[in-house]
Amino acid sequence: MPDHSTWFHFFPKFDELLANFREMVGLTYLNHAPVELQYVIGFALIALILVLMGVAIRRSLGDIDKSLIPEGRLTVQNFFEAMAEGTINTMLQVMGRKEALYFLPLIGACALVILFSNLMGLIPGFPAPTGVLNTTLAMAMVIFITTHIYGVREHGFIKYFGHWCGPIHSWRPDILVLMILMFCIELVSHLARPASLSVRLAGNMFAGHKVLGTFIALAPLVVPVPILVLKVLVCIVQTAVFCILSTVYIGMAIAHEEH
Repeated sequence: MPDHSTWFHFFPKFDELLANFREMVGLTYLNHAPVELQYVIGFALIALILVLMGVAIRRSLGDIDKSLIPEGRLTVQNFFEAMAEGTINTMLQVMGRKEALYFLPLIGACALVILFSNLMGLIPGFPAPTGVLNTTLAMAMVIFITTHIYGVREHGFIKYFGHWCGPIHSWRPDILVLMILMFCIELVSHLARPASLSVRLAGNMFAGHKVLGTFIALAPLVVPVPILVLKVLVCIVQTAVFCILSTVYIGMAIAHEEH
Protein backbone atom coordinates (compact mmCIF):
# COMPACT_ATOMS: atom_id res chain seq x y z
CA MET A 1 0.00 0.00 0.00
CA PRO A 2 1.49 3.40 -0.97
CA ASP A 3 2.62 5.79 1.73
CA HIS A 4 -0.03 8.16 3.17
CA SER A 5 -2.82 6.00 1.73
CA THR A 6 -5.46 3.96 3.53
CA TRP A 7 -8.11 1.41 2.68
CA PHE A 8 -10.49 4.32 2.23
CA HIS A 9 -8.54 5.39 -0.85
CA PHE A 10 -9.79 2.25 -2.60
CA PHE A 11 -13.39 3.43 -2.39
CA PRO A 12 -14.97 3.88 -5.85
CA LYS A 13 -14.44 7.43 -7.12
CA PHE A 14 -12.57 8.38 -3.91
CA ASP A 15 -10.55 11.09 -5.68
CA GLU A 16 -13.72 12.68 -7.02
CA LEU A 17 -15.35 12.48 -3.59
CA LEU A 18 -12.25 14.01 -2.00
CA ALA A 19 -12.21 16.89 -4.47
CA ASN A 20 -15.90 17.64 -3.89
CA PHE A 21 -15.47 17.42 -0.12
CA ARG A 22 -12.51 19.80 -0.10
CA GLU A 23 -14.37 22.24 -2.32
CA MET A 24 -17.35 22.14 0.04
CA VAL A 25 -15.51 22.56 3.39
CA GLY A 26 -12.53 24.59 2.21
CA LEU A 27 -9.21 24.75 4.05
CA THR A 28 -8.66 23.85 7.69
CA TYR A 29 -8.61 26.60 10.29
CA LEU A 30 -5.36 25.40 11.86
CA ASN A 31 -2.86 25.23 9.00
CA HIS A 32 -5.02 26.34 6.05
CA ALA A 33 -4.40 23.03 4.32
CA PRO A 34 -6.88 20.77 2.52
CA VAL A 35 -8.91 18.52 4.79
CA GLU A 36 -7.80 14.87 4.84
CA LEU A 37 -10.99 12.99 4.10
CA GLN A 38 -9.69 9.64 5.38
CA TYR A 39 -9.66 10.94 8.96
CA VAL A 40 -13.23 12.20 8.62
CA ILE A 41 -14.36 8.83 7.27
CA GLY A 42 -12.46 7.05 10.04
CA PHE A 43 -14.13 9.17 12.72
CA ALA A 44 -17.55 8.56 11.14
CA LEU A 45 -16.81 4.83 11.06
CA ILE A 46 -15.95 4.87 14.77
CA ALA A 47 -19.19 6.70 15.54
CA LEU A 48 -21.15 4.17 13.50
CA ILE A 49 -19.50 1.23 15.28
CA LEU A 50 -20.28 2.72 18.70
CA VAL A 51 -23.90 3.38 17.73
CA LEU A 52 -24.31 -0.22 16.54
CA MET A 53 -22.72 -1.50 19.74
CA GLY A 54 -25.08 0.68 21.76
CA VAL A 55 -28.08 -0.70 19.86
CA ALA A 56 -26.86 -4.25 20.50
CA ILE A 57 -26.55 -3.53 24.22
CA ARG A 58 -29.99 -1.91 24.30
CA ARG A 59 -31.48 -5.05 22.83
CA SER A 60 -29.61 -7.29 25.26
CA LEU A 61 -31.06 -5.31 28.16
CA GLY A 62 -34.57 -6.18 27.04
CA ASP A 63 -34.45 -9.32 29.18
CA ILE A 64 -33.65 -7.88 32.63
CA ASP A 65 -33.22 -11.22 34.37
CA LYS A 66 -30.76 -12.43 31.77
CA SER A 67 -28.83 -9.15 31.63
CA LEU A 68 -28.22 -9.14 35.39
CA ILE A 69 -26.26 -12.40 35.19
CA PRO A 70 -22.69 -11.69 33.96
CA GLU A 71 -21.45 -13.92 31.18
CA GLY A 72 -18.22 -15.84 31.50
CA ARG A 73 -16.68 -14.25 28.43
CA LEU A 74 -15.98 -10.78 27.12
CA THR A 75 -19.02 -9.34 25.41
CA VAL A 76 -19.97 -5.91 24.13
CA GLN A 77 -22.12 -5.35 27.19
CA ASN A 78 -19.34 -6.38 29.59
CA PHE A 79 -16.92 -4.06 27.81
CA PHE A 80 -19.27 -1.09 28.01
CA GLU A 81 -20.04 -1.81 31.64
CA ALA A 82 -16.33 -1.94 32.48
CA MET A 83 -15.73 1.35 30.65
CA ALA A 84 -18.67 3.01 32.41
CA GLU A 85 -17.59 1.72 35.81
CA GLY A 86 -13.99 2.84 35.37
CA THR A 87 -15.08 6.25 34.11
CA ILE A 88 -17.58 6.92 36.89
CA ASN A 89 -15.13 5.76 39.59
CA THR A 90 -12.53 8.19 38.26
CA MET A 91 -15.05 11.03 38.11
CA LEU A 92 -16.21 10.39 41.68
CA GLN A 93 -12.71 11.22 42.89
CA VAL A 94 -13.00 14.69 41.39
CA MET A 95 -16.66 15.69 41.79
CA GLY A 96 -19.77 14.65 43.68
CA ARG A 97 -21.90 11.67 42.74
CA LYS A 98 -24.74 13.80 41.34
CA GLU A 99 -22.37 15.79 39.13
CA ALA A 100 -20.46 12.67 38.05
CA LEU A 101 -23.66 10.93 36.92
CA TYR A 102 -24.75 14.07 35.09
CA PHE A 103 -21.50 14.42 33.11
CA LEU A 104 -20.95 10.68 32.63
CA PRO A 105 -22.52 10.65 29.13
CA LEU A 106 -20.11 13.37 27.97
CA ILE A 107 -16.93 11.97 29.53
CA GLY A 108 -17.94 8.39 28.74
CA ALA A 109 -18.56 9.27 25.10
CA CYS A 110 -15.15 10.95 24.93
CA ALA A 111 -13.52 7.86 26.45
CA LEU A 112 -15.13 5.48 23.95
CA VAL A 113 -14.54 7.65 20.89
CA ILE A 114 -10.92 8.41 21.78
CA LEU A 115 -10.07 4.81 22.71
CA PHE A 116 -11.58 3.33 19.55
CA SER A 117 -10.01 6.07 17.41
CA ASN A 118 -6.61 5.44 18.98
CA LEU A 119 -6.86 1.69 18.48
CA MET A 120 -7.96 2.08 14.87
CA GLY A 121 -4.48 3.36 14.08
CA LEU A 122 -3.06 -0.03 15.08
CA ILE A 123 -4.84 -1.72 12.18
CA PRO A 124 -2.70 -1.59 9.02
CA GLY A 125 -4.32 0.56 6.37
CA PHE A 126 -6.56 2.49 8.75
CA PRO A 127 -5.80 6.02 10.01
CA ALA A 128 -6.16 7.05 13.65
CA PRO A 129 -8.71 9.91 13.64
CA THR A 130 -7.10 11.23 16.82
CA GLY A 131 -3.74 11.46 15.06
CA VAL A 132 -4.60 14.85 13.56
CA LEU A 133 -5.04 18.10 15.44
CA ASN A 134 -8.28 18.97 13.69
CA THR A 135 -10.05 16.06 15.41
CA THR A 136 -8.55 16.43 18.87
CA LEU A 137 -8.94 20.21 18.98
CA ALA A 138 -12.63 19.90 18.11
CA MET A 139 -13.11 17.48 21.02
CA ALA A 140 -11.08 19.71 23.34
CA MET A 141 -13.20 22.71 22.38
CA VAL A 142 -16.34 20.78 23.37
CA ILE A 143 -14.84 20.29 26.84
CA PHE A 144 -13.70 23.93 26.95
CA ILE A 145 -17.14 25.31 26.06
CA THR A 146 -18.91 22.89 28.41
CA THR A 147 -16.63 23.89 31.27
CA HIS A 148 -17.47 27.57 31.07
CA ILE A 149 -21.15 27.16 30.24
CA TYR A 150 -21.74 25.08 33.35
CA GLY A 151 -19.39 27.24 35.41
CA VAL A 152 -21.47 30.31 34.60
CA ARG A 153 -24.68 28.33 35.05
CA GLU A 154 -23.61 27.16 38.51
CA HIS A 155 -22.18 30.42 39.89
CA GLY A 156 -23.50 33.20 37.69
CA PHE A 157 -21.51 35.23 35.17
CA ILE A 158 -20.05 37.82 37.55
CA LYS A 159 -19.16 35.43 40.37
CA TYR A 160 -17.67 32.82 38.04
CA PHE A 161 -15.32 35.19 36.25
CA GLY A 162 -14.80 37.12 39.47
CA HIS A 163 -12.98 34.05 40.81
CA TRP A 164 -10.37 34.63 38.12
CA CYS A 165 -9.41 37.90 39.82
CA GLY A 166 -8.22 36.21 42.99
CA PRO A 167 -9.67 35.84 46.50
CA ILE A 168 -9.43 39.54 47.45
CA HIS A 169 -11.49 42.09 45.53
CA SER A 170 -11.02 45.82 46.12
CA TRP A 171 -10.86 49.06 44.15
CA ARG A 172 -7.59 50.03 45.86
CA PRO A 173 -4.93 50.66 43.18
CA ASP A 174 -2.52 48.01 44.48
CA ILE A 175 -5.25 45.35 44.84
CA LEU A 176 -6.75 46.30 41.47
CA VAL A 177 -3.41 45.74 39.74
CA LEU A 178 -3.12 42.31 41.36
CA MET A 179 -6.70 41.49 40.33
CA ILE A 180 -5.95 42.38 36.70
CA LEU A 181 -2.74 40.35 36.82
CA MET A 182 -4.55 37.34 38.31
CA PHE A 183 -7.28 37.61 35.67
CA CYS A 184 -4.71 37.64 32.86
CA ILE A 185 -2.94 34.60 34.32
CA GLU A 186 -6.23 32.71 34.66
CA LEU A 187 -7.24 33.68 31.13
CA VAL A 188 -4.00 32.33 29.66
CA SER A 189 -4.34 29.21 31.78
CA HIS A 190 -7.87 28.50 30.54
CA LEU A 191 -6.99 29.22 26.92
CA ALA A 192 -4.07 26.79 27.17
CA ARG A 193 -6.31 23.92 28.28
CA PRO A 194 -7.80 23.00 24.88
CA ALA A 195 -4.38 23.38 23.28
CA SER A 196 -2.87 21.08 25.90
CA LEU A 197 -5.61 18.46 25.54
CA SER A 198 -5.52 18.42 21.76
CA VAL A 199 -1.77 18.65 21.12
CA ARG A 200 -0.92 15.97 23.70
CA LEU A 201 -3.37 13.46 22.26
CA ALA A 202 -2.68 14.16 18.59
CA GLY A 203 1.09 14.25 19.10
CA ASN A 204 1.24 10.94 20.92
CA MET A 205 -1.00 9.18 18.41
CA PHE A 206 0.83 10.58 15.38
CA ALA A 207 4.28 9.79 16.77
CA GLY A 208 3.29 6.30 17.91
CA HIS A 209 1.77 5.50 14.53
CA LYS A 210 4.93 6.61 12.73
CA VAL A 211 7.21 4.62 15.04
CA LEU A 212 5.07 1.51 14.69
CA GLY A 213 4.97 1.86 10.90
CA THR A 214 8.75 2.25 10.75
CA PHE A 215 9.38 -0.88 12.79
CA ILE A 216 6.87 -2.89 10.79
CA ALA A 217 8.63 -1.84 7.58
CA LEU A 218 12.07 -2.79 8.95
CA ALA A 219 11.18 -6.08 10.67
CA PRO A 220 7.55 -7.09 10.10
CA LEU A 221 7.56 -10.25 12.24
CA VAL A 222 9.36 -10.05 15.60
CA VAL A 223 10.55 -6.54 16.41
CA PRO A 224 7.16 -4.72 16.20
CA VAL A 225 5.54 -6.91 18.90
CA PRO A 226 6.86 -5.00 21.98
CA ILE A 227 6.30 -1.71 20.13
CA LEU A 228 2.72 -2.79 19.41
CA VAL A 229 2.14 -3.62 23.09
CA LEU A 230 3.57 -0.26 24.09
CA LYS A 231 1.36 1.48 21.53
CA VAL A 232 -1.74 -0.19 22.99
CA LEU A 233 -0.75 1.07 26.45
CA VAL A 234 -0.23 4.56 25.04
CA CYS A 235 -3.71 4.45 23.47
CA ILE A 236 -5.26 3.55 26.82
CA VAL A 237 -3.19 6.04 28.83
CA GLN A 238 -3.92 8.94 26.47
CA THR A 239 -7.63 8.17 26.65
CA ALA A 240 -7.47 8.22 30.45
CA VAL A 241 -5.44 11.46 30.51
CA PHE A 242 -7.90 13.30 28.27
CA CYS A 243 -10.92 12.16 30.30
CA ILE A 244 -9.31 12.81 33.70
CA LEU A 245 -8.23 16.33 32.76
CA SER A 246 -11.64 17.04 31.25
CA THR A 247 -13.30 15.90 34.48
CA VAL A 248 -10.93 18.05 36.55
CA TYR A 249 -11.62 21.14 34.43
CA ILE A 250 -15.39 20.72 34.67
CA GLY A 251 -15.21 19.82 38.36
CA MET A 252 -13.18 22.95 39.16
CA ALA A 253 -15.64 25.13 37.24
CA ILE A 254 -18.74 23.90 39.05
CA ALA A 255 -17.19 23.45 42.50
CA HIS A 256 -18.27 25.75 45.31
CA GLU A 257 -15.92 27.38 47.79
CA GLU A 258 -17.01 25.17 50.67
CA HIS A 259 -16.02 22.13 48.57
